[in-house]
Amino acid sequence: MRYTTFVIEQIDDERCSSGERVSDSAVHGEAIHYINLLNDGTGVGLYQLRGDFEQGMDALEADPDVLSVEQSTASEGLVHLHFRANALMTDLLGIFRRYEVVVDWPMEYTDRGGLRVTIIGEEGTIREAIEEIPDGIRITLEGLGEYRPEMRQLSSLLTDRQRELLELAIDEGYYEMPRRTTLRDLADRANISAGTVGEHLRKIETKVIMELV
Repeated sequence: MRYTTFVIEQIDDERCSSGERVSDSAVHGEAIHYINLLNDGTGVGLYQLRGDFEQGMDALEADPDVLSVEQSTASEGLVHLHFRANALMTDLLGIFRRYEVVVDWPMEYTDRGGLRVTIIGEEGTIREAIEEIPDGIRITLEGLGEYRPEMRQLSSLLTDRQRELLELAIDEGYYEMPRRTTLRDLADRANISAGTVGEHLRKIETKVIMELV
C-alpha cells in the first residue's frame, strides 16, 4: 500500500470554499479533519481554526455559502460547518472516489496557506488520480512511499521543514543499512550545508525517540 503527499499551492478564486475563505478574516485554517459531500449539493466538515474566534465566527455566520456553523465546546478552534459545496472540494473528492484512493485525514493547511493532502492506495491508481486533478489547481508533490499508519502521529511532532528533510533522508536511503546516501548528498539536494542537515536530523531523531520511550 502506497501513499502520496502533495500540497495544493494555488486555487482559482471561484473554486475556494466557504471554509477556505475564512483565511481572509480573523481566523486561519489549521486543518480539515473531515468533509462529507451530501446528495443535495452541500457538504459538512470539521475544520480546525486558530485566531480571533469571536470575529471569525461572525464572519462565518455572515458567509452566504455557510448554512450553519457550530463551535466545539470540548476542543478549542474546532468548528462544524454545513456549507454549499464548491467546485474544488467536489472535484477532488470525486476524483478520490472514482479511483478508490483513501484520504489520510486530516488535510493540513501550510504556513503559506496551501492545503496538504495525503492519499493512500495502489501506486498506479494514485498516479492516475493525481493526473485527473484539474489544470487550474497547482500542486507540489512532497512525499511518496510505503504507507505506515504511525507516520501521521510522528509527523505531527515535526515542523514543515523537518518533515521535508526527514522524507528526503528516507527516500534517499539515509536510514538504510548500509546507507545509500550521505549528509553531504542530502545537503546538496536541500540546498543547505551538511552541518545544518545533520542538526535538523538530530533534532528530528530526538523528538521521535522521546515520543516512543
